Amino acid sequence: MTRDNVPIPTQPSAPAPTQPPSGAAPDQPTDPTPAVRQAAIGADVPAAIVRGATQGAAQGTARAGLTHLTEKVLADPPDWVRTVWNFIKELWP
Repeated sequence: MTRDNVPIPTQPSAPAPTQPPSGAAPDQPTDPTPAVRQAAIGADVPAAIVRGATQGAAQGTARAGLTHLTEKVLADPPDWVRTVWNFIKELWP
């Protein structure tokens, strides 16, 4: 739906004021209902930036740690890895 097809929001109509019976004291006007407060557009942006930066730092740390372990194992694999690899190579035709 494009912006041109969006219907214009309408305000609910207010009930018609009632007339007090003759001789009675007029009613005091009621206080208007408080408006629902909405968060400003973009109010959560700084928090989202902090969350994104924290998440990026955590992912970078995990990636660096995994890369380090992978390089270390590939450069000098433990004995059990060599044993398993040799066993798998013998099974493969």
